Amino acid sequence: MLKLLLAGAVAVPMAGAGVVAATGVAWVDVQEGGRDGHHIVLPVPLALAQAAAAFVPQAQRRVDLGDARRYLPVAREALQALADGPDGELVRVEERDEQVVVEKVGRMLRVHVKDGGEDVLVNLPIEAALEAVGEDGSFSPARVIQALRHARFTKLVEVTGRDGERVKISIW
Repeated sequence: MLKLLLAGAVAVPMAGAGVVAATGVAWVDVQEGGRDGHHIVLPVPLALAQAAAAFVPQAQRRVDLGDARRYLPVAREALQALADGPDGELVRVEERDEQVVVEKVGRMLRVHVKDGGEDVLVNLPIEAALEAVGEDGSFSPARVIQALRHARFTKLVEVTGRDGERVKISIW
């Protein structure tokens, strides 16, 4: 009997860890600037975010995009063409202390902005964007959370400020 209880005590946490590992974790890392700045790390299991999305009232499950809604099919076509196209730099804008580079690297759309002492890097998995913009031309926050499974092992956002503050959001 003791072996059965012990096996159950080990199996439940292991099953929970397996679910978290299978669905992924959003890792939010915030570092305030300065010597005395706080450092906060918040792991959020995507399974928990998906479960929370299930409790959102039906009326709030869709984002009203207004007139932009009619352009979602075009956005989806552009994303698919981008996914099918070759890697390379798509846009580069340079001014005195500013630089913006948009490029396709593999199945990722990468946007890098440098503005004075600030630095912003955004990596958008094209598959995640395609899933977020539904085939029916709709958009829902719950589908965005689900689409993050295409972003596994990706640093989605990294922002570094002039005073050393930093925010990173990664999916593991």
